[in-house]
Amino acid sequence: MHWSRRSALVLALLLSVTPAFAKPPGFEELCAQVSHGEDFRVRVSAALQLGKSLSPEALAPLEAALDDNNASVRAAAAAALKNLGETSAIEVLKAHRADKSEAVKSQVVSAIKSLEDAVTTPPKAKVLIQFGIMKNGSGVKSSKAELELANSSRRKLGALPGVRVLAEDNVTSPGDVPVVMVTGNIQELKASREGTNVVYSASVEFVLHTMPEQSIAAKVSGRASATASEQEANDKAKSAELRRSVLEAAIASALRRAPPALLAAARL
Repeated sequence: MHWSRRSALVLALLLSVTPAFAKPPGFEELCAQVSHGEDFRVRVSAALQLGKSLSPEALAPLEAALDDNNASVRAAAAAALKNLGETSAIEVLKAHRADKSEAVKSQVVSAIKSLEDAVTTPPKAKVLIQFGIMKNGSGVKSSKAELELANSSRRKLGALPGVRVLAEDNVTSPGDVPVVMVTGNIQELKASREGTNVVYSASVEFVLHTMPEQSIAAKVSGRASATASEQEANDKAKSAELRRSVLEAAIASALRRAPPALLAAARL
């Protein structure tokens, strides 16, 4: 995208995760606990839960916890990084191979080996994603909107550690790996005038279904907006790109914290 210097593109992201049943642990709370929990047992528990979160955002607080003053926390952080499966943690773990605690060193070495093996042999998926209906309920006719919703959400969910997206024609049995069905809806996709500018906005909602009963386990929603000048809005190519950009950003905001909702839907 190329914008003039006078262009102002501001994406405002709003995320909400609303489980239908049990609410998963708050991700921010776990990050705060692993960093600042006064009791080392709280930090250990938070680290282990972050390791199960499937969220790449757990990487930074877990890496920082490798420097905790308590050996149990450092060991839990190493074990959690192994479970998280983010191979980018390898170098940080290698820097902690000389930990003064034998227990920590053992966990660090184990995590390094597991992650290095994962570079050549991807780990087994923890959750399989089956896509259901993707629809445009915004009232704005767009032949590309539903396709963008499906393709973008497939890419973003497929990039999560421990998650594998099933092919559309997949009919094989998943075995013992839980399957979560994801359906999506574009709730808003519009342009409105604000003074001399035009604001493009989009909102989406994904529903996560526990399989095979297809019961609703969680809902994840996101919203985004972009502001453009009237001149840009009158340019068909730029206007179309703005609509695509806000839809992409709304999808990203909704799926940013999909991992806790996926775990709830998968009953993990």
